[in-house]
Amino acid sequence: MRNRRGKPSEAFWPSIVMKKWLNIKPKVYDFSEDEVETETESEDDAFSIKDLRLHVDEEQNHSPLQNQDCSSQISGNIYSSFTSHRLKHRRGKSEPLRIQYMNTKDVRVTIGTWNVAGRLPCDDLHIDDWLRTDEPADIYVIGFQEVVPLNAGNVLGAEDNKPIPKWEAIIRRTLNKSLEPESKHRCYSAPPSPCSVADVSTDEAPGLQLEYLETANEVGQNFEKGIYGFDCETGLVWPEDENQQVGFFSETSGDSFLEATIEEDDHDRTMSRSKYVRIVSKQMVGIYISVWVRKRLRKHVSNLKVSPVGVGLMGYLGNKGSVSVSMNLFQSRLCFVCSHLTSGQKDGAEQRRNSDVYEIIRRTHFSSVVDTDQTQTIPSHDQIFWFGDLNYRLNMSDAKVRKLVALKRWDELLNNDQLHNELRGGHVFDGWNEGIIDFPPTYKYEIDSDRYVGEIPKEGEKKRSPAWCDRILWSGVGIKQLHYQREEIRLSDHRPVSSMFLIEVEVLDHQKLQRALNFSTAAVHPEIFFDENGDLEL
Repeated sequence: MRNRRGKPSEAFWPSIVMKKWLNIKPKVYDFSEDEVETETESEDDAFSIKDLRLHVDEEQNHSPLQNQDCSSQISGNIYSSFTSHRLKHRRGKSEPLRIQYMNTKDVRVTIGTWNVAGRLPCDDLHIDDWLRTDEPADIYVIGFQEVVPLNAGNVLGAEDNKPIPKWEAIIRRTLNKSLEPESKHRCYSAPPSPCSVADVSTDEAPGLQLEYLETANEVGQNFEKGIYGFDCETGLVWPEDENQQVGFFSETSGDSFLEATIEEDDHDRTMSRSKYVRIVSKQMVGIYISVWVRKRLRKHVSNLKVSPVGVGLMGYLGNKGSVSVSMNLFQSRLCFVCSHLTSGQKDGAEQRRNSDVYEIIRRTHFSSVVDTDQTQTIPSHDQIFWFGDLNYRLNMSDAKVRKLVALKRWDELLNNDQLHNELRGGHVFDGWNEGIIDFPPTYKYEIDSDRYVGEIPKEGEKKRSPAWCDRILWSGVGIKQLHYQREEIRLSDHRPVSSMFLIEVEVLDHQKLQRALNFSTAAVHPEIFFDENGDLEL
């Protein structure tokens, strides 16, 4: 495990404080991930742009009526069509062209969110039900709020990342439980942040689920080096260097991602046996996001970026805000936003939360490795998931809320839910979706209890009505929600919430792409016929 910038360094406390107060943003690659051994790529698993050019040139060299100048122009035009105008946000007129060489594959994504109230977990904390490991996903995105207490020292001073190793150890153990050895695996913490393919079967099989795909190699180092760029004209993720290889995938008869047998020291054996590897770990004060993927899927993830935005004290500090992750999965662009919005139950507090959302959208940017003048934003992604302690409350009297909760009349409560009404009125998250809520409000409980705070009044205790503070929303096409639930873990005053999605991602079919290139070549080199006298037929 390592820092994306390479060299680990101790945080200098005065420097961190000044950066927080002066709103100096962190480095774009300042996050942690697992190191995974890379196998040698097979011939079928690699298909580069250079190969495309060579193949087209070879066909043209064998053409009986080849015009050398025209051939050179064709080859150049074909290549330039894949490498120009990168990183534009919208595909626009290229969409009909994309259909010619794209398949779609189903990917299962499980998202979990939990405000843990600054409490440390016990080592044997059971989170299997929360993450629904009985129905394994391909990607797990887990977001926490208040992973450390939101006191002045944590908000204004150096970041406290001591809880992170405990949470990562629990997540790693849970996701890789069936392969867990008797001895304990190593666990690492996130670094401090200064601001708090081979052939795609056939054209007739576009909808095979991702777990039926198999690839020939492990994690490609080219993804780690951040050398991939996005081509707007074709909508593909291509290497910036034409000599780098583009990863494709092939279909297999197996029913899961097969684990490679890698000979290595006992020190690293757990990592080689893992089903899931961590690709992002990022903390901003109390907000923490951790992204895990199937080991065999890791090589198809590229352009990983993080963007923390603080909207707390003075509008910039990280006691409230978001940590967002941007990534390409195959040819689709995904974004995950873990946020903690303004708290409070007073009249008009929902407007401050709406303002937080707009500020996060406005200030979240993911820098480009290709064009420093061009950045991606949250709305520029194909599929977006927003989750966390959004803090929206119920616009009802405390007594009525508690009565309806006891009667489990969720629909009547939701009619008075602030987020539900703001969504319906188009005041925030316009066009976004949320699944059906059929579980009790997730806030606010007595610690280690099933009682809501206020059921037994205590002197000096703040009055907090039950509310659905913890939510998961999504935006984009090709997203189907399979589950939306809460879990009964009593560690915090919030209950954790999770949701599983089936999403369609675009996957490049290089056979279709090759046919499209061949068609382009044929269009420029039409067949020429002569009559029996040797004259050109018109």
